[in-house]
Amino acid sequence: MTAAVFAGGGSDNEVAAASAAPCKALAKIHGRALIDYVLEALRNARTVGEIVVIEAPSRSLSLSGALPPDVPVVAARGDELIDTFVTAVEAYPDEERVLIVTADLPLLTSEAVDGFVRSCQDAPCGLSYSIVQAEAFDEAFPGRGKTVARLREGRFTGGNLAIAERQFVLAQAPAIARTLDRRKSPVGMARTFGLPFVARLLMGKLSISDLERRGGEMLGTTLAAVPVRWPEIGFDVDHAEDLELAERFLRERPTVS
Repeated sequence: MTAAVFAGGGSDNEVAAASAAPCKALAKIHGRALIDYVLEALRNARTVGEIVVIEAPSRSLSLSGALPPDVPVVAARGDELIDTFVTAVEAYPDEERVLIVTADLPLLTSEAVDGFVRSCQDAPCGLSYSIVQAEAFDEAFPGRGKTVARLREGRFTGGNLAIAERQFVLAQAPAIARTLDRRKSPVGMARTFGLPFVARLLMGKLSISDLERRGGEMLGTTLAAVPVRWPEIGFDVDHAEDLELAERFLRERPTVS
């Protein structure tokens, strides 16, 4: 399937500034840009065909000249995350589903990409979102904290791969935008999902199917939270210190595919 790499932001991003890069996707680890690791993993993945990079409206990524010439780059129609989603599904109008990958995954492997895509093939949904078992993540990457949700099936943290249906994104863009805007605010999430639901989530009384059902109701689609066994899907570079952590883990890993 077609993969859309989300590579927005400019030089004011914390990670970009720490690496003196024009945007986060070009921050260097081990002498290579973050996005290079992602592109390599996608190119080696058997489940991925076309690859498109969605950059910020400022075009700081394409203007840098750092990307390979065979990788198409499209500027998002606006600075909000929902603008990147809409631009991604509109880039290939004949594709019903698009694999969404963030550009800040230096530890991503083709095995992880293929594993996630194949896990979603039997039950296609409007949105399939990867989740990683917190214990597996902590064991693989000690010292890299992540936000964790306690569910009946265990403790999970969010991944950075998703599969979105084109019609869902276009039809439900306002609802998606509201959810994205409130995703990091407890008050905002309570307003979106309802305080009783959020309270049950905080107490660990919800299951994965509860999240799928309520999220689907709010977004007007079928939603799947897909547990994956590849913790590298959860390792994104959010802060400057994550650059050093990622470099250490890359040095310790014998091969990168």
